[in-house]
Amino acid sequence: MNDIHRLRAEFTEAHDQLAAIHDEIREFRIHLASDKFCGYEADGGRKDWIATADVSRWLDRIANAPLRGEANGLLAGAEY
Repeated sequence: MNDIHRLRAEFTEAHDQLAAIHDEIREFRIHLASDKFCGYEADGGRKDWIATADVSRWLDRIANAPLRGEANGLLAGAEY
């Protein structure tokens, strides 16, 4: 029975960590879509001085990367 409790605790911790990662990615996407990076400056210059599409693609890769290591078996079926 102790093994079951330990595994549940490990799963909960891994699940919480993964959920926090997804929350941070979502917040970063919101930041990238903000006025700071969209539109034009008063002088006509573009505000998207960083390649927001490239950053967004990288965030997609991070968010959709397969899990590796011991947590892989625990989180394979989890939804976020």
